[in-house]
Amino acid sequence: MDFGWQGVSLRVPADWSLGKVDGNYKSGYARLDDSEIVRAEVEWREAPPGSARRLPIPDLVDRYLEKLNKKAAKTGTEFSVQRRSKFLKDKRWLEGSDYETFTWEADFRAYNLARACGTCGRIILVRVLEPKHDSDPALAEEVFRSLNDHGTDGRIFWCIYGMSFWTPEELTLSTHGLKSGNIQLTFEMKGHICKVQRLSMAQVLLKETSLKEWYPSFFKKELRDFDYTLREESVKDHNGLRMEGGPRSRWRQLLRPLPFVNPRPRQYADSYIWHCEESNKICVVDHLYRKKGERGHLSLALTDAYACHQKKTEADSRGHDELATGQERTAEVGEER
Repeated sequence: MDFGWQGVSLRVPADWSLGKVDGNYKSGYARLDDSEIVRAEVEWREAPPGSARRLPIPDLVDRYLEKLNKKAAKTGTEFSVQRRSKFLKDKRWLEGSDYETFTWEADFRAYNLARACGTCGRIILVRVLEPKHDSDPALAEEVFRSLNDHGTDGRIFWCIYGMSFWTPEELTLSTHGLKSGNIQLTFEMKGHICKVQRLSMAQVLLKETSLKEWYPSFFKKELRDFDYTLREESVKDHNGLRMEGGPRSRWRQLLRPLPFVNPRPRQYADSYIWHCEESNKICVVDHLYRKKGERGHLSLALTDAYACHQKKTEADSRGHDELATGQERTAEVGEER
């Protein structure tokens, strides 16, 4: 299973999922959990301008371990460290990077990789945590080898809770909502807003209605500022809709209460909506833009790059043992990077 966020991506066992995420593209943190414990953590930051201003990786590791030592001392936790640990069998993929591998033990055993990417200079700290009585460095190595810390061909890969898509590098994540059953990521660039959304339990949502009837009712608040057309069309070989809208007339907006208090910007909309029966999800891609002639093909590009489901032969259902041994399987969307 893939995880992708802010240009950082990893392949992890199928039972690991996002537990926490914070920060932005310049610096941030993500945590992946299984049903019992924290299994992996990733921290990233952009390299400062000019390579001479960046601390060498060993110095950064010194600072990180110093903080952990102080924390362990305060709580009375036994803490041990092995610097430059040799748990990686193959290091060829790290050639050209400034890096250090190390392990530490407290309540868990943590395998760590600190690296400054030789291509983009981005600084990454990845750690895989395992119970001390049941740890296997092969799992950590497989996860580390899947690490990618920058875009590919001008695109950024995103994957959370099985929701997988690519965006142009120019789009910056502005907000995200990771509610149970409703995931939405909003991206912006000058004059443009793009939203990628997935709703679960589609069979329940559409139980007594059609997608064309459900959509304007569910998104009534979002659609109230648009004069729009809605037509049925196939989207990614699924039953879908195409919504195209423009700003409502100013006369109609004047009829609304307090029209001049925090007025909404006048925008155009281009959206794709579809029901993925294989995953039992409803997927929505919106492109909002200010000027009529600037629609372009952004919503279509995002829709084409959205993997709403995986074929059974492609799904990475490997658990810890299979992932650790590197068992082969068919490639999936995230492997395009």
